Amino acid sequence: MEPTTFDKMKMGAMMGGTVGLCVGLVFGTVNIMRFGTGQRGAISMLGSYMAGSAASFGFFMSIGSVIRTEEQQRIMWPSQSHLGARPNIYVASKKEQQ
Repeated sequence: MEPTTFDKMKMGAMMGGTVGLCVGLVFGTVNIMRFGTGQRGAISMLGSYMAGSAASFGFFMSIGSVIRTEEQQRIMWPSQSHLGARPNIYVASKKEQQ
């Protein structure tokens, strides 16, 4: 059975959130090393980088996974509908075309 649209959206959000956490960890660490922690502290600042990155990646990945995996309608020719196969395509050679 195929997953529902909501399941696909949840899976995209989880994948995007995971990627966002990793990217936020890397970029947050680099920015803390370059510019310092400021008044908030290292853990708080790193957490805000990770949360913001995870939220944005998760949001866009959930939308993208739903758009990307929409059902495609398959065209069936009447003579082959019982076979469930695609029609055969024959390409003639140049000698046969002349």
